[in-house]
Amino acid sequence: MQIVEYISRLIVRRAVWLVLCSLVLGFFSNISLAYLLPIIPVFLVGMMGSAGLMITMRDLFRSGIRISKISIILASQFILSPSVGFVLALIFFNLISDLPNLALGQVLHGAMPSEQTTPVWIRLTGGNTALGIATLMLSTIASPFVSPMMVLVFAGRWVNLDYISMFESLLLSVMLPVVVGSFIRSKHNAIARYDNVLSATSILFALPTVAIVGALAASFLSIQPLSIVLLAVIASLAHFVSTLIAGLAIPKILRWDALDVPVSIYNLSMKEFTVTLGVITITGLEPEVGVPASIYGMMHMASAPIIARWFYSTRKNTS
Repeated sequence: MQIVEYISRLIVRRAVWLVLCSLVLGFFSNISLAYLLPIIPVFLVGMMGSAGLMITMRDLFRSGIRISKISIILASQFILSPSVGFVLALIFFNLISDLPNLALGQVLHGAMPSEQTTPVWIRLTGGNTALGIATLMLSTIASPFVSPMMVLVFAGRWVNLDYISMFESLLLSVMLPVVVGSFIRSKHNAIARYDNVLSATSILFALPTVAIVGALAASFLSIQPLSIVLLAVIASLAHFVSTLIAGLAIPKILRWDALDVPVSIYNLSMKEFTVTLGVITITGLEPEVGVPASIYGMMHMASAPIIARWFYSTRKNTS
């Protein structure tokens, strides 16, 4: 068991490099699209199950967690982000160019729950980790009920999507593994000693998805003219920056504690692209729909450590 614990800690410490290697491997190889994309729900269930096993339902409502703050973050995440995605999709993929798959992808990714690594980055900033975990879990649980509705409202004009299948995919591959994992953790406290192993497992399940992100980006670059590529990059960049600004502005305007600011920023700006790709696969959509999620995902993966370093240096200078 000590060997497993050592390997797990090593995987967690080297997570950034593993992600970068997977991204590069996927970018320069089409294997991930041919063999990994069809089975992405398996990786998604593994990620969500591992996340659920690391927190009990009681932890969601421990003292110090403000439901009002979580509600504001979730409302911004599920309403503001897809709204921005819709406006950008309307401008870039409807008025400037006619690309309904990219328009759907922009809205779809904007309606997704928080990315599963957000508590890690919040912890590195010295932020309110308890609030971050609670927000992540409730975002994940709420997504099957909220995300399809948001996509229907904002993207129904572009693609005839099977929203029942979308709901079922989110329910079975996202919410159910988290709830079951959390229930098991609640019944067996001894699981807590394996948190490093569960963290490593979650990372390993995520790596094939990162490779798929790289492969989708490479495929898009190879078949589309430069003008369309630039439109897609600009749209995703505008979407990502707007969520960063909103994540920073909301706690400032509402005068939240400084430790809550990273929670708002990371949960609003970091969307779970694994869920986006899982929905695309299960509902039978074209892989091109996942391009906005891939571009956006690479941006948030690259910026997450930079943001964490900035928060850490700011707190160090003010202490």
